[in-house]
Amino acid sequence: MKHPERRLAALLLGLTLWTVPAAAVETQAASEDLTALMDDFRAEYGLNEGNFSLCYYNTVTGEEYRYNDTKFMIAASTYKLPLNMHYYEMEAAGEISSAAMIGATTLADAHYQSLVWSNNDVSIDMLYNLGNFRTYKNTMKQYFTMPEEEIDSIYYADNYYCTSMMLDTLKHLYEGGDKFDEMIGYMKQAQPGEYFKMYVTDYEIAHKYGYYVDDGVTAINDTGIIYTPQPFLLAVYTSDAPSGAEVLGRAAEVLTEYTVTQDVPEPEPEESSTVTEQPEEQPETAEPTETTDNTEPEPAQPEEPSAEEPKEETPEETEPQQEKSTGGLPFSPWWLALGGAAVFLVADVVVILKILRRR
Repeated sequence: MKHPERRLAALLLGLTLWTVPAAAVETQAASEDLTALMDDFRAEYGLNEGNFSLCYYNTVTGEEYRYNDTKFMIAASTYKLPLNMHYYEMEAAGEISSAAMIGATTLADAHYQSLVWSNNDVSIDMLYNLGNFRTYKNTMKQYFTMPEEEIDSIYYADNYYCTSMMLDTLKHLYEGGDKFDEMIGYMKQAQPGEYFKMYVTDYEIAHKYGYYVDDGVTAINDTGIIYTPQPFLLAVYTSDAPSGAEVLGRAAEVLTEYTVTQDVPEPEPEESSTVTEQPEEQPETAEPTETTDNTEPEPAQPEEPSAEEPKEETPEETEPQQEKSTGGLPFSPWWLALGGAAVFLVADVVVILKILRRR
C-alpha cells in the first residue's frame, strides 16, 4: 500500500467532518418561518422582553426557538417540575422510598398532590425535606446547562427561574425513560382545558403550570410536552402580559399548528413483539383538594392557579451550601455513533501500522 500515512490522515479528517453534523442534529436554529411566526405572535399580543419569555424544542428534528430565555422571572408553581423530577430520580436510585413520609403524607401521595393538584403545602414540604432553600436551589442546578456565572443572584434568594432552565428540565424529563412514566402521567391529568391545554385538544399534553398574583404583579406560566407526531417541549413565562393566560393557550396552539406541518422523518422499522403491555395500576392516594398557586416556597413561596389571591413571601438570603448533584444532563445519542466510528478508526490505524512495520 502506497503512502499509508496519507490514508490515515484522510480517515482522521473524514471522522471529524462526519461527527459535526451528527452532533448538530440535536439542536438546530429556528427556521426563518418559525422566527417570523413568533415575531408576528409577539406583536399581536403586545409581548416583549419585559413581560414574556419562551423556549420551544422539537424532539424529532432538533429545531429550537428561544426568546428572552435567560431572563429570570417569577416561576410560580413551575418550580414543582424539577423538584418532583429529582425525587423520582432518587427513588429510581434507591435513595428514598415512595413510602417515605414527606410532612404529613407519603412521597407517593406527595407526587400526586403536587403534580395533579399543585398542592402548595405538600410541595413546600418536599422542598425543605432536601435542606434549606439554598440547598434546594443548588440541587436543582444539576438539570441546567446555564453556566454558574450567568445565573442571577435572585435565583438563590427567591422563587425565580428562567425558561432556559425549564427547557433543560423538560429535555431531561422527556429523555429520562421509565422512571418518569408516573410523573408524566400525572402531568397529563393536571388542569384540563387550561394553560397549554386551552386550545390544543387533539394531542396529549403533560404540563406543569403556575399562577401567581401579588403586589400588583401577575405571573402566569406553563411548561410541558405536547405530543404531536413530532413531540415538542415548550416553556412560557409571562409577567403582567396582556391577555394573561390567553397568551399561553395561543402560544401552544400556534406552535402545535407549526409543528404538525413539518415533515416527519421516516421512522426506523420496529421489531414486532408478542408481549402485551398491561395497564399500570395507579397508587392509591388521598382525595386531593386543588390548591392555589399562592404560596411560594419560603424564601419565595411558589403558587398555583386557584380562586384565592396568592401571597409571595420575601425570602431571607442563606449562606451558600455545597452543591448536591445526583445526576447529569441527558445522555446525547450521537455519542453512540461517534464511539462506533472511533472503534473502526482504531482498527484501521492498527492495520496501517502493521503495514508500515513490514516496510
